[in-house]
Amino acid sequence: MSLLVIEGLDLEIHGAPILKGVSLSVSAGQIVGVIGESGSGKSMTAFAVMQLLPDGAECAGRIDLGGHEVLTLSEAHLREMRGREVGMVFQEPMTALNPIRTIGDQVAETILIHERVSRAEAMTRAAEALRRAELPNDRFPLTRYPHELSGGQRQRVVIAMAIALRPKLLIADEPTTALDVTTQAQILQLLKRLVQEDGMGLLLISHDLAVVADMADEIVIMRRGEVVERGAAKTLFREMQHPYSKALLAASTHVPDRVAEPQEAPLLQVREVVRDYTIHASGWWGKTHTFRAVKGVSFDIKRGESLGLVGESGCGKSTLTRAILGLEEVQSGEIALDGKPVFTGHHANRDIRRRMQVVFQDPYSSFNPRWKVGRLICEPFHLLDNPPKGAQRADAIAEALESVGLRSDDQHKYIHEFSGGQRQRIAIARALIIKPELIILDEAVSALDVSVRAQVLDLLADLSDRFGLSYLFISHDLSVVRSITDRVLVMKAGEIVEQGPTEAVFSTPQHEYTKELIAAAPVLPADAA
Repeated sequence: MSLLVIEGLDLEIHGAPILKGVSLSVSAGQIVGVIGESGSGKSMTAFAVMQLLPDGAECAGRIDLGGHEVLTLSEAHLREMRGREVGMVFQEPMTALNPIRTIGDQVAETILIHERVSRAEAMTRAAEALRRAELPNDRFPLTRYPHELSGGQRQRVVIAMAIALRPKLLIADEPTTALDVTTQAQILQLLKRLVQEDGMGLLLISHDLAVVADMADEIVIMRRGEVVERGAAKTLFREMQHPYSKALLAASTHVPDRVAEPQEAPLLQVREVVRDYTIHASGWWGKTHTFRAVKGVSFDIKRGESLGLVGESGCGKSTLTRAILGLEEVQSGEIALDGKPVFTGHHANRDIRRRMQVVFQDPYSSFNPRWKVGRLICEPFHLLDNPPKGAQRADAIAEALESVGLRSDDQHKYIHEFSGGQRQRIAIARALIIKPELIILDEAVSALDVSVRAQVLDLLADLSDRFGLSYLFISHDLSVVRSITDRVLVMKAGEIVEQGPTEAVFSTPQHEYTKELIAAAPVLPADAA
């Protein structure tokens, strides 16, 4: 029996067509994966099921949820349905949770809204929901706040809220996008276990084909508000017919062409670097203790080389990155670019700092939305003693934008006028404008759709060939690291536990932690490639 049946669903927002004749179904105990790029309509389909739509939205067609015609229900009936009949796990747990309320209160709220029970009973049931989400009360008290948890733990809280009333249908919208590969595997396994235990249906929305291929019983592929292909997960990848489906698959396994070979001479040298943090306990008599985030790390990056750095959150990747960029002083060890130290005394060496740039994970949050693009990409000019002005400045902006495949006229626009992939190109243009020798890419493509990701990876390979750039590529996406890097470092608990040529490390890992990372990474079926 189908828990959810969508037939011929059309959705318009202020007259603009968003969904066009969408049809799909989810049965009890079934996992249906919905794949598509940003703007394909997959999330709007989920919001239509929940009727969590913006003003001006109009739906036509049929949505049957457990025998209820959703499009005919009043708001009162919809409120009763949400949480009890259908639960939802959102993409970004930190924005889905209230930062000033404890996790126990937030899970219990779902129960208190729908059932006439005492607060004590609601808290007891909240503890049980969190336990089922693998956050037992003895290790994760109900009194904790979201900021005291890791990203994966926060996602488990959101899952606990969604399953607190044991709904028949669970909708998970990109539930693992920003998570480490091992945490992602744990969350996916948790969702699969809950489906098996409760017999509920799961509508899993993702842009990652490998994630869905490993989880789903049936796959639905969407493009521009329409379903273009569907089929059983076991056979769909080898029987794809639609050109868009084939293009998505090709982008997922894309390997950029690189011409230039790395030189033997090292550009960046990191020697026995140690970075400590002092933790201050609360209270008058609270003692302080030292936490060692980076423990004697050493490696080189050659000129023209792309070096990957992988590891889970908290392993020390970002701390090490800040030290390389001269943003945080180290307690011991040396960091040198082209033989010159990054630090002179207790301050960053300005001459060296201008030869390095960084591209962040989320381009939108790393830009000032009130500035136009021309001003945004000029920010690194503050590192120059004599920054270009007038016509020279305009030429530099135009050259940087054109080098990443954008038009010079784009400098007159605001960042919100661009797509995610275009914003990341602008972030790369900002990094290029002072012609650095080393660019650190911190999860620079993790939030991008597979086709946009392939385009950005091609761009990075082309820029390396043209300008002789060296990259330090930090990512939790092992498939990306494998496709674009020459060598890879594996970091755990502040230490480099394995390093070597990328293909050798992935094909024949030596360290147990490396084996765990590779085993946890979702992969496409062998016959899909």
